Amino acid sequence: MTLANPLGLLALIAIPLVIAIHFLQRRAQVIPSSTLFLLEKTQKESASGRKFDRLMNSIPLWLQLLIALLITWLLVQPRFAKSNSTQRIAIVLDSSASMSVFAHETKAKLKEILPTLQNSAEQAEYWLHESNTSKSRLYHGHSLDDLLAAIDNWKPLDGASDPTHALRISRSLVGTEGALLFLTDTPKKSIPYNAHIHSIGSYKPNCGFTGVSFEAHDSQHIWKTLVRNYSNDLQTRTWYLENDKGQRTPEKTITIKPGKIISLSGAIPEGSLKAKLVLTPDAFTLDDTLPLIVPQPKTLFIHANSYPPYEKLISSLTTGFVNTRSVTAPEEADAQLITQTALATLSNNAICFNNAPIKNAKYLKGSIVAEKHPLMDGLNWQSLLVREVPPIPHTALDQVLLWQGTRALIILRPIADSNKNCLIFNFDITLSNIDKSESSVVLLYRFLNDIRDAKPTHEQTITETSQPLDILTPPITKQNPLTLEIQPISTDQVITRTYNTKTKLYAPEEPCYFHIKQKDTDILTAANYFADTREADFSECETAYVPASTNATAVFKHTSGDPFWRYWILLILTALTLAWHHTNTQKNKTTQPHNLSTPPQT
Repeated sequence: MTLANPLGLLALIAIPLVIAIHFLQRRAQVIPSSTLFLLEKTQKESASGRKFDRLMNSIPLWLQLLIALLITWLLVQPRFAKSNSTQRIAIVLDSSASMSVFAHETKAKLKEILPTLQNSAEQAEYWLHESNTSKSRLYHGHSLDDLLAAIDNWKPLDGASDPTHALRISRSLVGTEGALLFLTDTPKKSIPYNAHIHSIGSYKPNCGFTGVSFEAHDSQHIWKTLVRNYSNDLQTRTWYLENDKGQRTPEKTITIKPGKIISLSGAIPEGSLKAKLVLTPDAFTLDDTLPLIVPQPKTLFIHANSYPPYEKLISSLTTGFVNTRSVTAPEEADAQLITQTALATLSNNAICFNNAPIKNAKYLKGSIVAEKHPLMDGLNWQSLLVREVPPIPHTALDQVLLWQGTRALIILRPIADSNKNCLIFNFDITLSNIDKSESSVVLLYRFLNDIRDAKPTHEQTITETSQPLDILTPPITKQNPLTLEIQPISTDQVITRTYNTKTKLYAPEEPCYFHIKQKDTDILTAANYFADTREADFSECETAYVPASTNATAVFKHTSGDPFWRYWILLILTALTLAWHHTNTQKNKTTQPHNLSTPPQT
């Protein structure tokens, strides 16, 4: 049974008031009488007046108490559960990685509050989702025990995210009468869709790795990493390095001040393909292990046409840019250095320079303006000085990146029937100060790096968890599938996933090593580490509760009112009539005069 109006219980105050009134006794009236036998018929009353005396058992007392109870019953509007009624309850779990520390608290909180959200319904229908809507539903059914068991398979590994989309989907499932619950570890003031907010977090001291970089020193690969203390207290940890052959370095102790960062460095053991750094584990374990692998970017091959100024430029590119090599055969090159005479027959990526011969050329005049383009973002060309030479005409398909007055200085030209491009410097580099321009170096680096990214060849790198993977492969089919092999850092077990159609790939959600290949062709080998510092900081986690706005429609949907309320009103009126009648009858009996002239018979 449910009370639609619990405030109606205040009517029970009438019961002690009625009893208190019946403690007050009316002053006895003195009536002269010649005999004493009439006193046996009178009601015993107090002779001292209206003050508290012992409670007298009387019919009006019980009728008035009955009236008070019936009025209370009507005011609270009792409602009774309907048979086969179902309350819909949707639970959205914050899928951010920090929630992995509070899995036990999540399970205990759901076990506590879900029976109360069922209200008066005979049974409940549950939906259990994560705030990341790309993940599958954790549970749907009527069993609370099965729902709690599904929590054991829940692995929150995402970064900070907005739960609005997941809440909207969940609200559409349960309707306006259903209950919507959002569990997180950091208090929120409010969220949409009339949801209950339960924060179950608490402060946890945590230290972890925040990133890694590599440098080549002689024949060794030196790694550098940072360890951060997210806690408010001084923290002491030990760390060691373990290679792929199971060999460990001696453990070393580090002490980190509150909120500070320290740097660690060392060398990958010679002959090791991969290794891992291990920190003393704490409550949040995702950032306590850092997998390492020596990065090997894609090698970019460049061919230069026979032109003396290119000799110095090709030397600068191959020595200044990592993994860039010079080749003598044009067909082996990923990009070429050419002059405008080769533009007509160009079929490969290229960097073209205007070498039109001219004597005593004057410097170009006019304002230098850069177009908005990723290649030009943040570059300053105002110090560039070039001389006027016959221009290379630009076509309708060309995109001018840099102007000086009405002259196009730098042009990006797409190569017909391909995804390749040519970067045209529409001036003679020998008659300019381009070798002193930092912007030109950055532009060349960006252009060549785009060519490198578009090259379908093997690459070895380090990725962050859930990072989008932009890889190039031949068409993916059932006959030519893509294979992702994941090796967790804690075991030697390999998890294999196969893709038969083109799909958007992401790095695994947990720290690991992984390898992507297509049949026998290796595409990507990587070490994957956790790097979301927001999720590693528990300083703002605490316990809190923000209830949803009241909504009584669910109560009326799953319950029915008292079908006998009309009879209770009739009973109240009847009791009032009987109480009034009995009171008047007793009053008349106690005030009726007696004849004193007739002597009593003895």
